[in-house]
Amino acid sequence: MFGTKQKKKAAWVQSALERYERPLLQYAMSIVGEIERARDVVQETFMRLHNQEQENIEGHLSQWLFTVCRNCALKSLKKEDRYIYVEAQEFETKRCEGLTPLMELERKERVERLMELVKELPKNQYEVVRLRFHHHHSYQEISEITGLSVGNVGFLLNAAMRNLRGKMDRDDKDEKIIYLKKGVA
Repeated sequence: MFGTKQKKKAAWVQSALERYERPLLQYAMSIVGEIERARDVVQETFMRLHNQEQENIEGHLSQWLFTVCRNCALKSLKKEDRYIYVEAQEFETKRCEGLTPLMELERKERVERLMELVKELPKNQYEVVRLRFHHHHSYQEISEITGLSVGNVGFLLNAAMRNLRGKMDRDDKDEKIIYLKKGVA
């Protein structure tokens, strides 16, 4: 019976590893900024999962993993006394059907610009934006992962969206002014 329990737990951890390793690696990378360090953080996260009782985590595995990953990453940075939030890689670009090559190029440029602007957000806004839109966590899950209140999560996301929208609008206006100047000359 003891062997069956161990096999069941190993299968559970393996299943979690297959589903969450990549998103956790991306998340850890966005915090620590180095791939090897991020791998160590994720490995530590799954080691801690293995040491937990499955019943204690059922129903909120994703939140638990991201919380532990975040704490391990911050602990890793704290050891060297440096907190750096770096974007690991851009959100995956998805091709939309029916777009002309020019439309696709313009969309790609806008996405690239948006990713640059996301990187410029204050670190607390950056983190909640990544957790919400890249890792698809709810406000409640983000609250539990970061230790912020749900209201504060909502406030930070709202502030980040206003910030990004304002910068994108300014970019669009600046682009139109450039075209007007070219047409006048």
